[in-house]
Amino acid sequence: MPEPTWPTLLDMKLPPPEYPQDPESCSPPGTITDIPQGRWRRHFSVKVSNRNTDHVLLLCWFTTGLLDSTIFNAYRTFVSMQTGKRRPLHDPPPLCVTSRLTLCPKGNTMFLGLGASNYDTTTRPYAWTKSLVSLICFVLGALFFSRLGARFQSSSQRSVLTISFLIQASIILLCALLVQANVVEGRLEYIGEDIDWVHTIPIALLSFQAPGQVWLSRDLNFAEVSTVVVSTMLYDFGSDLALFDKRNAKRNRRFAGFCALLVGAVAGGWVTKLDGHITIPMWIAGALKMGIAGAWAVWPAEERVRRWGG
Repeated sequence: MPEPTWPTLLDMKLPPPEYPQDPESCSPPGTITDIPQGRWRRHFSVKVSNRNTDHVLLLCWFTTGLLDSTIFNAYRTFVSMQTGKRRPLHDPPPLCVTSRLTLCPKGNTMFLGLGASNYDTTTRPYAWTKSLVSLICFVLGALFFSRLGARFQSSSQRSVLTISFLIQASIILLCALLVQANVVEGRLEYIGEDIDWVHTIPIALLSFQAPGQVWLSRDLNFAEVSTVVVSTMLYDFGSDLALFDKRNAKRNRRFAGFCALLVGAVAGGWVTKLDGHITIPMWIAGALKMGIAGAWAVWPAEERVRRWGG
């Protein structure tokens, strides 16, 4: 009598594995997200949808104008605009008062160049160092935020975007707190023209957080609105061959970004002029970025066309 044979595991035909169809929990087999995760971890590990994210960049443009105009009114330097350009003198600020100069330098690169050429070293011998601090910290911020996104599978994950803007908001709010507590002088009438080394604290911190916006525009594939560079954006706007077309999304973003920057600069200038203090614009900018961080936490997930498991 022949011995009975029993099927082995190799002979058994198992049904194909089924993977969840929820786009927030759908991931290719073999990845680290294949391991069962908590609800919150799955929520923050997905890539956000790119739809309407350019509206967030408009808020970033506004905060750039708000902070740059405020810091320039107080410390005669910029924390976002690192390039240099020149504007006509109508009502020159104290930094630009000379009997011969008919154009006022604007931009940290220009300030740094004038400092290296021994421009006006009698009354403000170290004023150019504020621009140098801003430039260095801007580069360090770019290094930090780019590495932050590179540590994840996708830098457009909810977690990455939320953490990035939480860091930016916390830095701005910290600067506002330092000025509010009189650790750093924020009253315009008591701020001198030459450098007070304590003033470099908010300059350094605000310059460090500014590249986070640029990183966001690159990551979302909206390179035409970098949220800090105006000259190049205006050139791209004017040289666009489809400038007068009925539908032109890039043109619309550039124009809206310039308007948001201008409105922010006007708002920052008026608030500091009426209040005589720089804290209110900094609190507003910090609150806006904190709100953006909250928006990323609940932003819709990217719709995935590819399905796994059949």
